[in-house]
Amino acid sequence: MLKNSSMIRAAIFDFDGTLIDSLGVWDDIDKRSFAKRGMNVPDIFADTTAMMNPRQIADYVIKNYCFTDSPEDLMQEWSDMAFDEYANHLPLLKGAYDYVQYLRSKKITLLLITTLSKRLCVPALERFGLLDCFDFLQFGEDLSEAGKNSPKTYLDIANNLKINPEDCAVFEDSPTALRSAQLAGMQTYGVVDDIHAEIAADSPFSKCVAVFSDFADAPKIATSTAK
Repeated sequence: MLKNSSMIRAAIFDFDGTLIDSLGVWDDIDKRSFAKRGMNVPDIFADTTAMMNPRQIADYVIKNYCFTDSPEDLMQEWSDMAFDEYANHLPLLKGAYDYVQYLRSKKITLLLITTLSKRLCVPALERFGLLDCFDFLQFGEDLSEAGKNSPKTYLDIANNLKINPEDCAVFEDSPTALRSAQLAGMQTYGVVDDIHAEIAADSPFSKCVAVFSDFADAPKIATSTAK
């Protein structure tokens, strides 16, 4: 699925579902959290909250599903349930470590932009030996309210780096985030669970430079040192 791509100077990685294989963890936490309160998880819940940070999700369930907890208590509950998985068990996606090291060897500026909290993300990055590989880190608590739902988030990153958006590559599993990055003019690389699944023509994945489920299949990228 490789298409022509221009040279890049910065690579922006998502974490959940992109670098780390966390499939099913949050679905399980959602089920346990709702069941504790005598409810089933609504069908729309995962899609609705996919790009929210933890505080936004807490506010959302309190407002829409009558959770009586404070946002802080809810976030702590979810964080406690997830911590052991991220700190000790969840694996990296295949080929992810080597690919990050490859980009680093090319002197590409590496960024990690995730809706995951710092408490969960940092222990996992340390376990994988990746924490020091990234030049910039933004966690869920650092993102604006719009977050990855907005192209502005990606444009702000490019502006802060003083890099043209078209010289940035974004690695994501979320169609919403991919669409935002594409609207910002960045090159996008889609990470999927099933490489054989059909991609709809109007899906942001169809507009990616490449789509893969194993970073060993990710394309080598032309690099630029232009200022």
